[in-house]
Amino acid sequence: MKTKMTTAAVMTAALLLTAGIGLAQGAFTMQNIRDSKVYGPFRLKSGETVRIDGVSYRLMTPSAGRVSFKSLANGTVYGPLQVVDGRLGVVGNATYRLKPASSPAESAGTPSRATATAANDTREPFVPQPPAMPEMIPVPEQQRRVVPAKDLRALPETDPVFRILAWLAPIDHTPLDWKIDSSASGHGAIERVSLGGEAEWNHWLASVTLSPFVDSGNMAKGGSGITGASLDDGTGWSIAGGYKRPFLVEGGWSASAGLRGKISQDSGDLTAHTVATSSHTDTNGVVSVLSENRVETSSITIRELSLWIDLELAYSQSFWGLYADVSIEPVSDYNVSGSIKYGEGSLSIDAERSQPISATFGGWYRMDQWRFFADLTLGADQRLRLGGGYDF
Repeated sequence: MKTKMTTAAVMTAALLLTAGIGLAQGAFTMQNIRDSKVYGPFRLKSGETVRIDGVSYRLMTPSAGRVSFKSLANGTVYGPLQVVDGRLGVVGNATYRLKPASSPAESAGTPSRATATAANDTREPFVPQPPAMPEMIPVPEQQRRVVPAKDLRALPETDPVFRILAWLAPIDHTPLDWKIDSSASGHGAIERVSLGGEAEWNHWLASVTLSPFVDSGNMAKGGSGITGASLDDGTGWSIAGGYKRPFLVEGGWSASAGLRGKISQDSGDLTAHTVATSSHTDTNGVVSVLSENRVETSSITIRELSLWIDLELAYSQSFWGLYADVSIEPVSDYNVSGSIKYGEGSLSIDAERSQPISATFGGWYRMDQWRFFADLTLGADQRLRLGGGYDF
């Protein structure tokens, strides 16, 4: 009798242990408490990618029977949530009821005939069953809508993202301070209409911009015999590359910092209006001063090599986001090739940015994996961009 009792107890314990393992490695479903829509079943396995209410998440299992959901759109982590029947949790903008996809006995498998016979032998003493799971108390409606606080941590973990963007910039200006013959002559902006493209992979950025239409404001407002000078019929391009990543994440908010290098070139025809004077003394000793207005045309090329520090504050949800970016240019090298014809000689031209800081304000909207955005830049650059892209 003692041997039979021991055998029954051991087999019962083995069944319970096997059932627990089946639950820990099993599956679960999620039911939206508003519309009762059920998602799943999902495997309770770290690294699995699931889609809930049109949003993709990556599962993380910090401990047995618990799961966290990491948004692939903005990196926000929800959880961890305990996978027990009736547990409520907030994921994204909705509250869901979690439920194991199968009972412990089903997860563990069906016992053999010999095991079932030994476990149900009425001649053996009663073996106590494990205590039942306590009844889950529903969370009040007011508490359901509260998103639990997320961990505030430095250099948060982020998923690799590959994204391509393209845009049109109908306004793309760079204000410059001009010098003619080493003397300050005025303020005039390089004015462009530009097309651009950008690729982002795991926080690395690369972009190319083409400007088929380039001209400028008046870069010479009196002095040095120049009454006016401007750039016409020009073209330009720029290439930039850098690295930017979030260093702080709190809920839907994120703060990022990065470093970016850029090289650009604008070329065109420079038209200058000059005034040449000459004097003449006649036989009676009368001195006459003659002035001659001329229009001189020459070709110039403007190149810039610069380094930028980018700081960004952003707020994002599943399908939309807003961002503000401040860019500081600690290093800039402007070089102007060309000169203005003046009489029998020529006058040199130099330029530099009017200011080294710019601010960008923008927003985006996402439909599935397609992304559309618009932003406005003021300061060192003055630009309006309208574009879209695709998140792979």
